[in-house]
Amino acid sequence: MMVNTGRPRDSTIDDAILDEAAKMVVENGYGATTIDAVARAAGTTRPAVYRRYASLAQVVSAAMSSRIVFDPTMESGDLPTDLQVLQTQQVAFFTDPLVVKAMPGLIEESSRNETLRIRLLDDFMGPRRSAVRRALEQATARGDIAGDTDADLVCDLLTGPLLLRTLMPSLGPVDDAMVAVTVASALDAVRFRAAGATRLENP
Repeated sequence: MMVNTGRPRDSTIDDAILDEAAKMVVENGYGATTIDAVARAAGTTRPAVYRRYASLAQVVSAAMSSRIVFDPTMESGDLPTDLQVLQTQQVAFFTDPLVVKAMPGLIEESSRNETLRIRLLDDFMGPRRSAVRRALEQATARGDIAGDTDADLVCDLLTGPLLLRTLMPSLGPVDDAMVAVTVASALDAVRFRAAGATRLENP
């Protein structure tokens, strides 16, 4: 949760803090980045940073949010296309240099920081999961998939492999090949109706 004192804020300082935090995490890693170092590089003070953010994790999370835009529009009228668009954006997210360097540290810290855990879910996972649910609802309405689809499972099938490889790079790269693999896995889970097949009736 951002700290709000009610005082007017200088947006140039805001931008400098996020820019320098992102640069330091990419260059040195999340664990080697400190509030003091960010403040010095941004040309401000430690108290000025803490007036805006309660922790380094919040600074870095805000830096990620300000740089990585997610378009939740999934309205092609075709579930495979919708999921491919989503996964292409997810691959771009999980291969962004800032995410690659920051996510392991943020995930580890979120295990003991409930506020951070909620923020990561709300800012990054939440919008993507909501987009998947909408795409599935539209596919259900078209009769392309059954109405008893487990949307949470589909979300996990799409995001889980990408997140796992981001946290454990030795398992393999997060690349375009993962788009096809994860989309195919999700479509198999929802028993997607191939073109020309009998439409599925919802219970």
